[in-house]
Amino acid sequence: MTTPLAPEISHALPDAPSAGPEDAPTRDAAGPQPDSTPGPTLVMGLAAGYHAGDVRPFLASLRATGFAGRCVLFASPTTRDTGRMADMGADVLPFERPPALAHLPYNALRYFLYLDLLRQAPRPYARVLITDVRDVIFQRDPFSFPWTEGLNVTLEDARMTIGACPYMTRWTTGHLGEAAWRALAGRRISCSGTTVGGHAAMLDYLERLTGLLLPFSPAPPPPVPDGTPPPPTGMAGYDQGVHNHLLHGGHLPEVTVHDNAGPILTLGYKATPPAADAHGDILNDAGVPAVMVHQYDRMPEVFRAVRARYA
Repeated sequence: MTTPLAPEISHALPDAPSAGPEDAPTRDAAGPQPDSTPGPTLVMGLAAGYHAGDVRPFLASLRATGFAGRCVLFASPTTRDTGRMADMGADVLPFERPPALAHLPYNALRYFLYLDLLRQAPRPYARVLITDVRDVIFQRDPFSFPWTEGLNVTLEDARMTIGACPYMTRWTTGHLGEAAWRALAGRRISCSGTTVGGHAAMLDYLERLTGLLLPFSPAPPPPVPDGTPPPPTGMAGYDQGVHNHLLHGGHLPEVTVHDNAGPILTLGYKATPPAADAHGDILNDAGVPAVMVHQYDRMPEVFRAVRARYA
């Protein structure tokens, strides 16, 4: 069964409040009403083009924590070994790109998939995590941490700013423009690859995010007559620029920001490998086991340890 993804998706304006599950209109007030009882916890990720070995550390580590919620992996036509992914605990949902969104990089397309699933949920999930897959492991049940009811986002290492990062510079200027990049240049990077929230907060975030992911130009247009250069190429991660624009621009209500001393350790810009305890758990900047470790593949010694642990 292929997950439906409507090509015409309505998007909230950046500052517009979104409708939560309780606000959804019903055709007949006397008829059946949506179930408002919180459902299970939900983890969502994209496994486009991956095979079972790529996602084994993610799924094996999640299962080892005792996680009892629902884990959804969206699978593209090029995803392999989906049966083995299901055996490891994933609810694999195949999808196809609708024509109106076929030009989007997968990093951006995933948010439309997530939004579609939450909108169609028969009842709100108790808590939702949207996360990268290939470079993430779990060391504790992700919902054992006392997340706030609103949105929870994570900062990368303090030594890197948006303005100093060539990737963030490319993604932000290429999609939102130089003025938007200048407004963010001095701020720390928040990683869009790991975000947690209550059902309503996640819906609101995804509506705001997808509302700014379009329109998107997959390739640089010709220079305009005054000689202005076209946006740069290499825009597969431009969702990160939009995510940071929403966060640092004050467009996200009820948001809590965590750094590398908190539940999610993001390794990409850390100068040295993190320590581990006697059990092999990777420690965050506060010296305690992180709930989740992201971008472990950026450090060869950490990558080898993780792959050996979850082989």
